[in-house]
Amino acid sequence: MHITLVNMPWASIDFPSLALGILKRRVADEFEDSRVDVVHANLDFLDWITERAGLTRAEYEFCWSSYFTGYSEWIFSSALYDDPYWRNSEFADLVLGTVPEPMLAKGRVLHALAPEYVAYLVGRIIADGPDVVAFSTTFAQNSAVLAAARLVKRLAPHITVVLGGGNCDGPQGAALHRGFPFVDFVCRGEGEVAFTRLLACVRDGADPSGIPGLCWRDAQGTSHANPMSAAPLPPSALVTPDYTDYFEQHAASRAGSLAEPHLVVESSRGCWWGQKHHCTFCGLNGSFMEFRSKSPDRFVDELLEMSERHRVLNVAVADNILDMAYLRSAVPRLVEAGYDLRISYEIKSNMRREQLASLIEAGIHYVQPGIESLSGRVLGLMDKGVTGCQNVRMLRDAQSVGLGVVWNYLFGFPGETEEDYDSVIRQLPALQHLTPPDGATRIAIERFSPYFNRPELGFGDLRPAAHYAVIYDLPERDLHDMAYVFDAAHQGISAVFAERLQKAVDTWRGSYAHGRLTQCDLGDSVVLANTRPGFDWRSMCIEGWELSAFRLLENPHTPQVLTRKLHAEGHAVTDEDVCRLIDRWRAHGVLFEDGGQIVHVVPVAANQDLLRWVTAENAPALVPALLADDVPRGTSGDTSGLRCWRERDSEVCGTSRMRLADVPYDPVPARTLSRLAELDVQHVALPGPVLLPHGPDDDAENAVRALAHVREMTGHGISVDWDVDLGPDTERWRLFSHLHPPRTVAGPGGDAIAEQWRAAFHTNKCGYRRGKGFIEINDHRHGAQRRIVMGNPNEGKLSALLAGAPVADFRPEEIAGFLRAGLVHRAGSLLWWLPSRIRRWPGVV
Repeated sequence: MHITLVNMPWASIDFPSLALGILKRRVADEFEDSRVDVVHANLDFLDWITERAGLTRAEYEFCWSSYFTGYSEWIFSSALYDDPYWRNSEFADLVLGTVPEPMLAKGRVLHALAPEYVAYLVGRIIADGPDVVAFSTTFAQNSAVLAAARLVKRLAPHITVVLGGGNCDGPQGAALHRGFPFVDFVCRGEGEVAFTRLLACVRDGADPSGIPGLCWRDAQGTSHANPMSAAPLPPSALVTPDYTDYFEQHAASRAGSLAEPHLVVESSRGCWWGQKHHCTFCGLNGSFMEFRSKSPDRFVDELLEMSERHRVLNVAVADNILDMAYLRSAVPRLVEAGYDLRISYEIKSNMRREQLASLIEAGIHYVQPGIESLSGRVLGLMDKGVTGCQNVRMLRDAQSVGLGVVWNYLFGFPGETEEDYDSVIRQLPALQHLTPPDGATRIAIERFSPYFNRPELGFGDLRPAAHYAVIYDLPERDLHDMAYVFDAAHQGISAVFAERLQKAVDTWRGSYAHGRLTQCDLGDSVVLANTRPGFDWRSMCIEGWELSAFRLLENPHTPQVLTRKLHAEGHAVTDEDVCRLIDRWRAHGVLFEDGGQIVHVVPVAANQDLLRWVTAENAPALVPALLADDVPRGTSGDTSGLRCWRERDSEVCGTSRMRLADVPYDPVPARTLSRLAELDVQHVALPGPVLLPHGPDDDAENAVRALAHVREMTGHGISVDWDVDLGPDTERWRLFSHLHPPRTVAGPGGDAIAEQWRAAFHTNKCGYRRGKGFIEINDHRHGAQRRIVMGNPNEGKLSALLAGAPVADFRPEEIAGFLRAGLVHRAGSLLWWLPSRIRRWPGVV
């Protein structure tokens, strides 16, 4: 039997389909003589449409993310109804003011070409002679899936057409089956068991009516929907996905130059919080909320084995929430593995800083903590189980440990008031240094959510979102059952006040790159540095009983409890003393208050602003003249110690005790970095200018040593004060443009080059990461992304290149490719490795 699995647009081009990867593995295991192909039509469409109409990554992502407006589904509705102008004007009227005009114009082009693409795709699929064509449909894929399924059945009626995925859960799947007769079967709920049972029935000509959740047709074509399974699959039934097809096609596709490929894995299904308190707006886990997770060892083994097999270090975990037991099991194992993974996970927002730090050590660099709001009262209406102060603590502590946070500010909850938002908006200037939300959005009513299922919560008159009736030509009942998003009368704050919230969030997003607030703990005092707009102080020293209060406010406290704890620590302070302190710190933007509790908002200094450096416009200030008033600068070839500071802010660095002892300029940069990490150094000055050799007699050893140190410090997010003389070949600065920009560049046009360098620099511009048996290099120095994977690298020679190695130690054919690719640079008689090892990742704003 020949089975073809299809992943249609608008699935993300960054990620393989977890569902189809699982099904491919499951079918291959149970039907050994079968042939299973996966068609990644999302990647195929990107290549096809780019040749005809052009499609940027940003445009594709807009389509992928515009599910709630109907834009993405409308594009392929023309193919579903075989009309390149299907309801163009009706849709344009519907989304007026919601979809930007340039994207609406682009959408019309895509809409007109969609039938041609679907015909091309289906022709290829049918020509390959499959017995079964199965489509996974989730969110924005529905109309594209239905369009392709319709044409498959019309051109090859003998092929069995099957649908499954998130859009087929519960009543949605039954409605799809009723409304579109060309669909033979719909698998509802978790599909891995049902799909393989269905294949056996198709192969043997058996009756499928006993398969739980299956929608099927009798001899007269009447649709029947079997009852859903009463129990979710146990963790032992969750198989490891097979993504071989995806990574092969991604490497050959235009997507390879637009997006880094990711693994998609799952460690659990369901939501342990939702089992106890289903968030009122959440429609995820429609059929099965019950939480079940894989054994930690199995999960880690699967992840590492897949990373090694596919040579990929970016990992998206599909779970709705982290199993907290993993903090004591899976997380330590990932730390022990020692690979440079970049994992994203969904977590609960009340995790503590030490827990977040352990995630970073394990390679979990991005989280979606479900923050949703900074008002405790509104969070209570959501049944989130956290407070506004805990959510701010999450944002603060994530900054301290370098963890990227993705979140949205939601509003429109029944029972909320303007005061719930007014108190937050007034305090947003104090939070401009913390990761802002992607935007402020009125909640959508989602099928399976408590708001959908329980009208007494405030949304009684629900109707399918207006775009469904424009996209699909279906009876009202089928449209209602098929819809996932519903319209209702707006609840909560008014449109006018909502606009005020959205503008405040936009201001936060615009100010984030420029605002900085950090703390440096000296033991008997804490020094704060501030550059946020709206606050006119630059540094503050906290000591005495105020230091104790500051440390207590790492966690939310009421003023009364704070006073009581200060008394317990032996501080003879009054309620009035504490209130005056709170008033002063409030005026300085050091605190956040919600629901009678207070928490401070000051992350630990870790050069967070360097990780936001994307363009010259938001480049953080270097440290001008810091050394001019300090100690004399060294001379070229100076190999004395590196001068080190706890902070990089020029004003704070000038205060006492910010300067640390010099660190020896070790010939092996990795040893120097270990010492800098022990001292928690944030800013370093090289002992003298770097003179790049351009003749055989020039000092290559000291130049390479300095450049290798700048490379390593750049990778660790340490700011570097250095000067460079490029010699006569000034254009070679572009080869070094991934290094932390120098203060000055000597030679003709040096000032202009220094400015260009600053403008061109961003975090991880050219870096490498280690996996099991391979090294991945990502290079953005020349504009377009370039990803290079080195299998089984020679560790001895790589170690030599990291410190600088004689040219004579390498055969010409051994190093020629690296020189051409700009991964190795020749400085006089030495060769040295250019990419920095990536240790930290920028935020996602």
